[in-house]
Amino acid sequence: MEALFVDQSLPTAGLLNRAAAFQDRLRTAGPQSMAANLARLPEPLRQRLEASLNRTAAALKGGDNLAALLQKQMARRGGPATAKREVLSLDKAWHGVHYLLSGTAEPGPEILSQAVLGGVELGDDPEGFSGYGPARYFREAQVRTLSEELSRAPVESEAAARFNPARMSQLEIYPGWNQGEDDREWLIDAFHRLRDFYANAAAHGRAIVTCLI
Repeated sequence: MEALFVDQSLPTAGLLNRAAAFQDRLRTAGPQSMAANLARLPEPLRQRLEASLNRTAAALKGGDNLAALLQKQMARRGGPATAKREVLSLDKAWHGVHYLLSGTAEPGPEILSQAVLGGVELGDDPEGFSGYGPARYFREAQVRTLSEELSRAPVESEAAARFNPARMSQLEIYPGWNQGEDDREWLIDAFHRLRDFYANAAAHGRAIVTCLI
């Protein structure tokens, strides 16, 4: 996760370099342990794994076999080590944009409340690699839904109308607010970039990974 956010290159090479250690761990676990772990997977996930690796669960019992398959898949999907990907940084505007979209300081179940601070958490470390919480992700279908919602005509005017420096200061919306229009324009510009980022990802059928750093 850290490699995704500290530079613009895909971390495929680093993952491949860990293949030997991964194989050792699988050997230690043993074929029976691997088979048990695969059997506990939810059926749809197990089927997707089998389809992705072009192997059945029975054929994946051997640690060496599984590690080699995963290494091959990473090399095939990762592309050139210098491949670029679309990135977006809201910098210090992240909390303000979230507030303009949701009217709250924390994320909630509403779709617009998910755009900045939502998503499925990755890993079990509550602080994440950055100390500000774990990274999160949206699948392709969720990205499309969020893009459609962010692109609705009334969303921008509703967001602009929520700008209230006194209320935002009361809720401790980061990083602090003045009474002038400069902050509003700054946040609306950040909203435009967020909306366009989701639209581009949706158009290319991409998932999105987010993190506070």
